[in-house]
Amino acid sequence: MKQFSAITQIFLLTSFSFSALSLFVVAPAQSASFMGLGWLPNTSVSYATGVSADGSVVVGSSENSMYSGQAFRWTKVDGLVGLGSFDENIFGGRANGVSADGTVVVGELHTSRYYAPISPFRWTQETGIVDLSYIFPDQINFYSRAYGVSGDGSTIVGSSANLQSVENHGFSGYKAFRWTESSGVHALGVGDDENQQANAVSADGSIVVGVNEYEAFRWTQQTGMVSLGLGYLGLPSSANAVSADGSVVVGNHGGRAFRWTQGTGGIGLGDVEYIGGGDAKGVSADGSIIVGVGSDWEMAFRWTQKTGMVSLKETLIGAGLDVSGWTLSSANAISADGFTIVGSGTNPSGQSEAWVANLSPEPIPEPLTILGSIAAIAFAAGFERKFSKNKSDEKDPDA
Repeated sequence: MKQFSAITQIFLLTSFSFSALSLFVVAPAQSASFMGLGWLPNTSVSYATGVSADGSVVVGSSENSMYSGQAFRWTKVDGLVGLGSFDENIFGGRANGVSADGTVVVGELHTSRYYAPISPFRWTQETGIVDLSYIFPDQINFYSRAYGVSGDGSTIVGSSANLQSVENHGFSGYKAFRWTESSGVHALGVGDDENQQANAVSADGSIVVGVNEYEAFRWTQQTGMVSLGLGYLGLPSSANAVSADGSVVVGNHGGRAFRWTQGTGGIGLGDVEYIGGGDAKGVSADGSIIVGVGSDWEMAFRWTQKTGMVSLKETLIGAGLDVSGWTLSSANAISADGFTIVGSGTNPSGQSEAWVANLSPEPIPEPLTILGSIAAIAFAAGFERKFSKNKSDEKDPDA
């Protein structure tokens, strides 16, 4: 059989080597990105309030005016999808929290019903929106909202107020609550007229944080509702978010963002004067990265021990992202790994729009990429041996 020419064989050797290499190269991990999420049909304002642990699911609300609109769930594949409502009495809704895997969404429904003008909801793909008004059997007229949900979606926390209390005492009658499907609803505090709100819950549902009579608290079954001890000149405080294991709490104290642990107590995040320093709204699973809004700057911030409190927009620009024309008003939540941040702002056209930012580090070669290179080299070496043997056969036809 006639042999290929030397030039042809070299060409084939090079081509096959690069082809083998390309087969083994794995696409790099997601890199830094930023995008606006848009709006649902017939609405003009949107904001993002929660994000799943891996950053793939974002929840929030898209509205025309106060309370008029609906909760949404966003993914890169499906885009913005409204969660809908369950009867003709619903004229608005807001999503306030999402489970770790993004399959359970909680929030509030705004209705025309006198007995439940604002009621909490829990959403899954299978059930759709489920009104949780029934979870307060001892109250007939009330406002209630679901603000946070555990990692597996089984525990919901929020606040509820008896309507009679609201009418008689302003907005003093709110009670912080914790709900599970197995045990039902339980008030976290005691007394009749507390101004309480449970804002967030740890991944396993065992630790709840919020505000009690204008003072940040942390709750467990063993300790009950315990103040974080941030009292200073009577300034109010609120715990807004908690790390996955419940050991790190973040929030606002007298207009200053804080980070609290059992060992350090509450520590302000900013290096500005006490009267200005923002509001911490979200924290990564390990408590090392915090996001929120700076009250002095009126812009979203990102905090780490290394960088301190810095402008999120400047951080995104430093990562090579185009955010020109955007005002990032508030960063409201952050993924477990700290890479994905969601919030609200004003786009270059002057419209209020939800956004999602990803600060994943630069991709590095995957292990399979290196294996692919080795395989390509081995393939080339084998082809070279074949090529050498063919040359030898040409010199010795009787071989």
